[in-house]
Amino acid sequence: MDTDLLKTFLEVSRTRHFGRAAEALYLTQSAVSFRIRQLENQLGVSLFTRHRNNIRLTTAGERLLPYAESLMSTWQAAKKEVAHTTRHNEFSIGASASLWECMLSGWLARLYHQHDGMQFEARIAQRQSLVKQLHERQLDLLITTEAPKMDEFASQLLGSFSLALYCSSPETSKVGLNYLRLEWGPDFQQHESGLLAHDDVPMLTTSSAKIAQRLLPELKGCTWLPVQWAKERTNLYTVTDSPVLSRPLYAIWLQNSDKQNAIKEILRMSVLS
Repeated sequence: MDTDLLKTFLEVSRTRHFGRAAEALYLTQSAVSFRIRQLENQLGVSLFTRHRNNIRLTTAGERLLPYAESLMSTWQAAKKEVAHTTRHNEFSIGASASLWECMLSGWLARLYHQHDGMQFEARIAQRQSLVKQLHERQLDLLITTEAPKMDEFASQLLGSFSLALYCSSPETSKVGLNYLRLEWGPDFQQHESGLLAHDDVPMLTTSSAKIAQRLLPELKGCTWLPVQWAKERTNLYTVTDSPVLSRPLYAIWLQNSDKQNAIKEILRMSVLS
């Protein structure tokens, strides 16, 4: 289907005049008539009734109209999306909500200062979804707490950060506190086992550190938060009888990514500074 034919059909149906349609499309009136005849020949129906200056859509034309509008809208969206993905100064980074909130938002701000002209997309999703997007080339870089498990991925250890168990009251032990699960990856679950009874469940499960922090006093809860992030906030206190845990942080990307140079430049900026 030639989209120019649909565009011409829509303009004639809007103006109900071949001459005005020709002016709007910067065409001659004969070119507009020719395009409409081409479209009618392809469809095997007449689309307009022509009686001097009285031009009306036929029943077939009326039925084609919503499809033509939808097809042109889809075509415009497709052109915009394709052009969007071919801009070499765009770069998409994916991570969990907790990582963006606790350490990556500041890193992204520093990236903007260092890489003038770059356009970043900060994508929030579960790790499994982000790995799939990375594999399908819908994502350029993944920041996560777990090492890659696929050979086609390259990775760089960015460092590590500390997690401690926090609550909203000072000098509180974990006995009697409700556990709020802030997701730090599947392999972190082994560290949570000591906080829950065999048949117990967390009162809250979330991927947002801000939500977990907000609900600590209301739920009389405790949750694992990054130590450095928690120090910058008020009314957060470490649970007295809990350890401090270390978590690694990895950058992961496709080995054959066409943005290797941009990845190397971006990773020069320390995430954990």
